[in-house]
Amino acid sequence: MELLLFLLLGAAIGILSGFFGIGGGIILTPLLLILGYAPSTAIVLSLLLTLGSTVTGTFAHLRQNNFHLRDAGTIGLAGIIGSAAVTPVVFWMEQHSGADIIISTLYIVLLLLFAIQFLKPTKKIIRETPVPHASFYKLVAIGGAAGILSSLMGVSGGFLLTPLLMGWVRFPLKQAIGTSIAAATLIVLGGITSYFISGTQAPLGLGVVLIIGALIGSPLGASFLNLFSTHFVKKSLGSFYAAVATSVFLKTTHHEQLSLLLLALFTTGLIGLFVYQKTVQRQTKDCP
Repeated sequence: MELLLFLLLGAAIGILSGFFGIGGGIILTPLLLILGYAPSTAIVLSLLLTLGSTVTGTFAHLRQNNFHLRDAGTIGLAGIIGSAAVTPVVFWMEQHSGADIIISTLYIVLLLLFAIQFLKPTKKIIRETPVPHASFYKLVAIGGAAGILSSLMGVSGGFLLTPLLMGWVRFPLKQAIGTSIAAATLIVLGGITSYFISGTQAPLGLGVVLIIGALIGSPLGASFLNLFSTHFVKKSLGSFYAAVATSVFLKTTHHEQLSLLLLALFTTGLIGLFVYQKTVQRQTKDCP
């Protein structure tokens, strides 16, 4: 039963990952912390899940021509360096009983900041043509920051990459999402390697099940992206960040059941909307 639940969890998170260009750990890490897993174990399992969703999501976005390999590679390599540098810090914090509260606080602050960015009214016209040449130094800075957060929080860094690529590098939304998830694949590989070198004791069987679920869900999420407008994707992503931040806050105030309920309702609601829109599109095509 536990394996089945983790399989379904991986598939659901994979759908959101493919749609939003985030690795999935942003949901799984706080969820596993709520369920009582040690921070290092939660992070490794989240990175394993993220690997499955980012790999399949990368191929899906590559077919849709949503990113440049040079930009994604630059961000990814910088992220690997940042990830390797911070892994020993997590084990040190865990030994001193400070990892849980620090990681939770980081989630709340960063998620709320990005939620505000996506939910606030847009005054400028969004550029939808791809950016041909992004600044190398900006890409390195973004990648390094994402790598640090990846190993510190058990995420791909996609929730940081997507808004920074839009706001700082000026990528259009879909190019930012595609570049984010491609770079995240390299960052996550670096993070997983760092944790195993450091001697993690995470249950690998559950990690494999999560990966299988993500491999199923992520391509579906990427296919749903073109069914919705840029405005809808932005507002949904902002709402998603706000919901996860609220859930983590509830967990830190010892309202674990309410936290889990919020995550479950919001996630199933979004996936239900994706499926409904896909059904409407198919029915429209079938009509003579």
